[in-house]
Amino acid sequence: MNICELFDIKYPIVQGGMIWCSGWRLASAVSNAGGLGLIGAGSMHPEVLREHIRKCKSATQKPFGVNVPLIYPQTDEIIQIIIDEGVRIVFTSAGNPAKYTSALKEKGIIVVHVIANKKFALKAQQAGVDAIVAEGFLKPVDIMESRKPQLWF
Repeated sequence: MNICELFDIKYPIVQGGMIWCSGWRLASAVSNAGGLGLIGAGSMHPEVLREHIRKCKSATQKPFGVNVPLIYPQTDEIIQIIIDEGVRIVFTSAGNPAKYTSALKEKGIIVVHVIANKKFALKAQQAGVDAIVAEGFLKPVDIMESRKPQLWF
């Protein structure tokens, strides 16, 4: 399976869930253009996120996701809103995905975790994520040495 099949998108383009600028307008525009738009939850209070998800759902029939930094105190509430609102794709970052991955996957949600090194890639794999985003200063070979079929780059 490739990234287009995983996310049900036309082009292998994933818009970053950037804090302060990745709201429903950008996410829906990217999704409508055939990529995967992401709402950046890091700058949003839970009810603001709920509003952005609902507006995004009304602006596109295409897949979109939510990027959730796991370091915030309201992460449990944000995850519950994502589940309640029927978001099908979640990117997590800045924390351990093990706490939320099983609950999200039980609801049929695709889980992607952003990692910065091989150690965190292996932890994400152990947590059961569907894919990872490798960012930072690693050489691709550093991560590829430990690659299993469910890890994509």
